[in-house]
Amino acid sequence: MTQNPTPETPRADPTRETEPAPAVEVDVARTGGIAGMTRRWTAQPPEDEASEWISLIDRCPWRDARPPVGGAVDDTDDAAAERFTASSTADHPPAGESRSPMPDGFVWLIRASWSGADPREAELQDDELVGAWRELVEAVRQWSRRSGSAGSERPGR
Repeated sequence: MTQNPTPETPRADPTRETEPAPAVEVDVARTGGIAGMTRRWTAQPPEDEASEWISLIDRCPWRDARPPVGGAVDDTDDAAAERFTASSTADHPPAGESRSPMPDGFVWLIRASWSGADPREAELQDDELVGAWRELVEAVRQWSRRSGSAGSERPGR
């Protein structure tokens, strides 16, 4: 009886370069509104722009924001998108503050990470997206449009 050869484990090609992680990455998701659609934008600026982005991220009042329920939204994680969409209709006020969601309003999920720092996440209602938060979101949306990333501004589910 002839035995079938066992398949070899694929080996990494040492000549192939792996892409380094981006110096800074900021993900923004907006859900809700009348249609209840989720839209996502991502910025992964080059290393030479990292200090400007980190400065913009640091100006946001992360400690005052609610942490997102169910974690960050990843474009490839449908379950996370479902959790985020479901959480947008729930009431998640900051400690000590009671707040009802705005009917047909947007909820924003913002996630920022960079080399050597823990990721930061926040969930904001539309009327909370002011000041540094608004600047960061607009910068991500503009960067996403300029970069021409395929699918960077698209409806969710």
